[in-house]
Amino acid sequence: MRAHPRIVADIVARGHAVENHSQRHQHNFSLLGPRALWREIGAAQASIGEIAGTQPLFFRAPVGLRNPFLEPVLCALGLQLASWTRHGFDTRTGDASVVAGHLLRGLAACDILLVHDGHAARDANGAPVVLDAPDMVLRRASEAGLACVTLREALIQGK
Repeated sequence: MRAHPRIVADIVARGHAVENHSQRHQHNFSLLGPRALWREIGAAQASIGEIAGTQPLFFRAPVGLRNPFLEPVLCALGLQLASWTRHGFDTRTGDASVVAGHLLRGLAACDILLVHDGHAARDANGAPVVLDAPDMVLRRASEAGLACVTLREALIQGK
């Protein structure tokens, strides 16, 4: 975010929410103690609030792994843990239709889809699969009568 604040501004301007996924996305995140978790998540809260202009409401742990120290830190920072129900395997699969298939198989209301904006697998032409898979998913979801919303919107609609 700090390296590309204009991209963040564009993301927010397009109606997307920017939530917390940690400051540095450390792969050993689930091994951190309470103070290190507080520093890592708190730093991301500050960065996102400053750059995106809105404080995150949700947190997703790097690699989806967490430990018992995480929940008290999230509570203190006013964050809710969010995970996913569908994983596209977009960092490993070089075919956008296969990635879309993983995400669409059994797709239902309230599913949370996981796709990555970095480290994407590439197709035979060298293009990141994450450029095509979401369009396929959004089109099929719409055809099935499903609306795609941010976690914030889902939280508000659920009340």
